[in-house]
Amino acid sequence: MYKIAIPSYQRPKILKRKTLNLLQNHKIKPKKIFIFVSDNQQKELYQNELPNNSYNKLIVGEKGIKNIRNFMANYFDEGERIFYIDDDISHVYMNRNNKSLDERGNIGKEYNRSDNELFPLENLDSFIKSAFKLAKKMKIDNWGIYPVENPYFTKPTTNNLNDYISTKLNYIMGGFTGVVNNRNCEVRTIDDKEDYERSIKYYLKDGGVLRFNNICCRTNCYTEPGGMQIERTKDKITKAAKYLTRKYPELCKLNTKKKSGFTEVRLKDNRNIPIDNNVSTYNSNGNNNILTSYNNKSIVSNNNRIANSNNGRNRGNNNNKTRKILSNIRNKELEKMGVKSSKNNIKLDDNNNNLEEININKTNIPKCNKFKKKI
Repeated sequence: MYKIAIPSYQRPKILKRKTLNLLQNHKIKPKKIFIFVSDNQQKELYQNELPNNSYNKLIVGEKGIKNIRNFMANYFDEGERIFYIDDDISHVYMNRNNKSLDERGNIGKEYNRSDNELFPLENLDSFIKSAFKLAKKMKIDNWGIYPVENPYFTKPTTNNLNDYISTKLNYIMGGFTGVVNNRNCEVRTIDDKEDYERSIKYYLKDGGVLRFNNICCRTNCYTEPGGMQIERTKDKITKAAKYLTRKYPELCKLNTKKKSGFTEVRLKDNRNIPIDNNVSTYNSNGNNNILTSYNNKSIVSNNNRIANSNNGRNRGNNNNKTRKILSNIRNKELEKMGVKSSKNNIKLDDNNNNLEEININKTNIPKCNKFKKKI
């Protein structure tokens, strides 16, 4: 069970035409849908425009993206499953490649990303439920999708989950994301780039954020009238980006080369933290085939299928960097946030005897040399 939260400001017609229409087309029950507006005047506008049977509740929160995000997190219970979606999402796509995958339907040597194609996602409700389920198995409380509608950069859907999911420090766009509500991680301190801030906080808490790089959506976040665009300026965007790079200097840096002309933030964990060799990743064939060891190649338990991690396509990230469990999760940033991890012993699946247990060292570890893989 999950609830859908939609923040909206001066966009009742856009919300009706796009996001609510999308949810209706996917047969998602209106009782799941909670719409948040800034004041009573806005509430009246939305009540006059939206059909009463298209949502559950219309809630007056606070004005401003930072304030409404904080309000929504406090409105819902701690630990509750929330799917946040913006008011201007018109399409959701799954990326496929029907021409250049290998004989097993996975990314192989002949893979050509130019053959990727976007297809409408068949069942949004099922995807949301599956995303929460996988995130729970991986002990991760924040999941999301690829932030750009571009088949060339989006990963194709294959028979191997590790081809298209990642758990490294990635940007999880706030306009299409699921969380197991954690109010400490949900606290926003900036009005722009606030979803970068949330991504970092959940990453620090759990040691990862789950991103489905085979899924994307259509949104016009910089061009639609209404919403946060009303008060958004390049100066505010730049200030927010610089704030994040000052607060988390080892986790993000400025990106001033975007075609949009706006200053963005590039996320990457550059801290010198050792990576556990026994990193676990997932396979999508339903048999809980888990990678239980890593050397130069990754060996899959149960069916002994071997995945080459040195194929030049950065797949090693999913076996190593993207699923690393931080050995010193209580670092300085966490102490400042007041976030504590209760996940001392993490298992991907308690019912599978083949899975290995990964221990998190809760003591303060001095800064160490960069971990080197043993060959």
